[in-house]
Amino acid sequence: MTIHHHTGLPNIHSYTADALVGYLRDCKMKASDLVSMNLALALEYVYKPQLRFWRDFEISLVTDALDQHLPDWRTAINETATHAAEDLIKEIEDLLRLNAFDESNAERMLAMHEDERPSDTATAFEWIHAELTRQGLHDDAAYAARDGYRCGEAALEIIYCLEKAAQGFHGERVGTGVARFYRSAVMNETYRTAVSPLERSPTET
Repeated sequence: MTIHHHTGLPNIHSYTADALVGYLRDCKMKASDLVSMNLALALEYVYKPQLRFWRDFEISLVTDALDQHLPDWRTAINETATHAAEDLIKEIEDLLRLNAFDESNAERMLAMHEDERPSDTATAFEWIHAELTRQGLHDDAAYAARDGYRCGEAALEIIYCLEKAAQGFHGERVGTGVARFYRSAVMNETYRTAVSPLERSPTET
């Protein structure tokens, strides 16, 4: 299946910062909640199945969202450890780099005929590693191999989402599903806390 590039459309990240702010607010994130795992969920929540989503994702989108949600976030988390804010941003940059790497591998595999494309995690990893080595990208090949078959699984997941989107259907990353579940849980708990027992309907008790 061919995934087409679209030109002349608005930048795919036009609303990403706003979506990040919305997720942070809905999840009631405080400065103490700003750890890489929670921000990784925020990134998953705003993911859109479009080529170059991760490669065009700039760290400023994250810092702008944090500045809007918690203007003093840097000062607050730096009180917990020296350079904590700087370290957090580096962790997110590393995650964005990993996602961009997976996206690049997915695009390489999409260029193959569908019948020839690897369909399982192990085979996908082996193909990615061999292709990067063939292209002389030895640092990238080593990067692909550092976590076993993970990069094969990640590339296949991106391909799945892209192909579903191309067909007009919804395909969701595992991480996106977790992020949505967490947001819903927080919002439901906030609602239940806000409504007193006397105000609840019999079905809510």
